[in-house]
Amino acid sequence: MRKRPFTIQTFFPSGDTRGYSISQIPTRTIQAIFIPRIELEQAITNRTELSYNGLYFLFEEERFFAEDMGNVAYIGESENVATRLRNHHKEKNEWKVAVVFTTTGEENQLTKADIKYLESYCYQKALEAGRYDVNQNKPTRSFVHEAREADLMDMFNSISDLLTFMGFPIFVPNVNKDEMRTIDHLYYMTNRGSNGTAIYSQDGMTVLKGSQTAPNPTKSFPNTKLYNELKASGVIDEGGTFTKDYTFTSPSSAASIICLASANGWAMWKNKGGKTLDECVVRE
Repeated sequence: MRKRPFTIQTFFPSGDTRGYSISQIPTRTIQAIFIPRIELEQAITNRTELSYNGLYFLFEEERFFAEDMGNVAYIGESENVATRLRNHHKEKNEWKVAVVFTTTGEENQLTKADIKYLESYCYQKALEAGRYDVNQNKPTRSFVHEAREADLMDMFNSISDLLTFMGFPIFVPNVNKDEMRTIDHLYYMTNRGSNGTAIYSQDGMTVLKGSQTAPNPTKSFPNTKLYNELKASGVIDEGGTFTKDYTFTSPSSAASIICLASANGWAMWKNKGGKTLDECVVRE
């Protein structure tokens, strides 16, 4: 079913797009406060909402990064989020970013039962999605009445939308690529002596294990840094072979790494019948 369109507004209190920010869907009462760890005290000082009841997420990376590279998250709740985050700052060394969910006004604060319920539900859904290692004990789910549960499910949808918008798709299920490994779903590329096989999905372009890059990069190859990172992390071995499946955010970045040159992936990836990815996929 096609989702309904909506708007997300983001406010940067410091005027720095890399600093802490507040995002919300204008028609809903919940908001997300994105806080780089380095700006924790600044955010706590300036945002009274952080003293409200709230749900929070700690991430070890600033934005989403490569699949199979160890995404780690922690989900918590507190009746005073600022105090809890200060404790985590002292006790937890790994996290780099906190995303806090509170209401947009003191008059409609979440109750303790609300945030306990959301914490447990978010934990369950994060495990189901399987994108992040949720490194914590299983939270206890509080009882809420049926009508309130419906409200909280609506809030969860907002939380999921806002986290995905901010670059943390913790609740978005990984596409089951094992089910897609049929010839009808595969795309191929053999430019410049390469031999790549990939799957296109809502996650991006997944180059499959065993794919082979071109022997050498062109002088104008634009993705040297990414290529070197993939080799350093063992995704690509010294012979140019993918040692595991790897999902790129776009067909063109995948194509560029395969042929080690500038590439239009929509035109260069082709199915078994020779049709390009652009001819096979409807882009909204």
